[in-house]
Amino acid sequence: MTRSAYHYQHSSRSLMNSRLTRSTVNTTLKILSMASLVTATATARAMSLDQQTSTETTGRRFRSFLELVGSKPDSATKERVIEDYLRRLREHGRPVIEDSSVVFLYYGNGTRVSIPSDLNGWNATVDTMKRIVGTRLFFLEKNVEAAARFEYKLAVDSTWILDPINQQQAIGGYGPNSEIWMPKYVPPQEIVYRDSIAHGRLDSLSFKSALLKRTHPVFVYLPPGYKSSHKKYPTLYVTDGGEYITLALMLNVLDNLIADKRIEPIIAVFVDPRTDIRSAATSTRMFDYSLSDTFVNALATELHPKLLKRYRMDPSPDNTGIMGASLGGLISAYAAYTRPDVFGLAACQSPAFWWKDDAIIKLISAGPKKPVKFYVDTGTIRDAQEGARRMKAVLEQKGYQTRYAEHPEGHNWVNWRARLDDILEYFWGTR
Repeated sequence: MTRSAYHYQHSSRSLMNSRLTRSTVNTTLKILSMASLVTATATARAMSLDQQTSTETTGRRFRSFLELVGSKPDSATKERVIEDYLRRLREHGRPVIEDSSVVFLYYGNGTRVSIPSDLNGWNATVDTMKRIVGTRLFFLEKNVEAAARFEYKLAVDSTWILDPINQQQAIGGYGPNSEIWMPKYVPPQEIVYRDSIAHGRLDSLSFKSALLKRTHPVFVYLPPGYKSSHKKYPTLYVTDGGEYITLALMLNVLDNLIADKRIEPIIAVFVDPRTDIRSAATSTRMFDYSLSDTFVNALATELHPKLLKRYRMDPSPDNTGIMGASLGGLISAYAAYTRPDVFGLAACQSPAFWWKDDAIIKLISAGPKKPVKFYVDTGTIRDAQEGARRMKAVLEQKGYQTRYAEHPEGHNWVNWRARLDDILEYFWGTR
């Protein structure tokens, strides 16, 4: 992938008497474009790295390397052996992975080095590396599921850094992390930008809500062929909209699945929780997504009717969905359950169903069955597995049509973007 994942025609429009200036539109699109490019570049780099094993690259298993270092008579000789081994690993661009084992390495100054990661909930006080006596090399070996993907950093004393040996990185909401693909992990191909296919258009809107008493950016994806057709399209509302565009590369996924006829063309409405997309401090997601009736009603009674007038959207709940991750997954389930007259489909990724002592699970368990189709997925590496399983049991007991999935990954955007094709094909698949 050599081009930006964000290569679209754009148009700006006002909504509900709130006008976007051309300067604001251009700035917003530039921010999204640059963020998408960073994510796309990191993804392309990960896919292009040498697929050889570390054993093939270095010519020996890690335990054999340790024995070789231990056999040397002095520190200077040990260091030469270590430097040759690390040189081969750096050329390889990946850390030591042998079967279901990962060996983390750090070579340099420091008194205490640990591995905060998805595996331990990003706790720098555990997973401490051992230093090889007489050398500057620290190591830690861990067993990990063979199909897992996870992110991590090195904590050298009080400083967190990317792994200097590992060239593979994942971009998340807090910037880059070092990333590991275990041998049986299969990276998603549908996130990759393709020059050869038709691409959708992205409209930039400004949603001024009387209920919320604030204005939010909204981005509307119109599929290829929208302008020349007369049909009405299914619609998916996406919470944390800007990050699903930039970090999950969802525009690429939509274009690719539509081009490959894996899904029917849809409209996607990306609703961003920031009032100023340039500033994370303006995000209202912690309030809006925590079971807020005001937010749900703003979508259902203000934004949705306006968009129905502006775009050829199928108004039926059976063809109108809402999705999100973490708290976005929580509010998506809540919006569909409380307003099934609008949202008949709900996709919940790593959902925060534990919020307020399982309030959403208790609500659905005690309440009547609603005409809603659910999708729920979660990672199994310190993610939302426990709450997701409790909700799965309730949905199945109540007789809801539900697709449920677990994957050996953590609570992050790379996990969520790899499941987008599952969500879209479950709701609008053509096969």
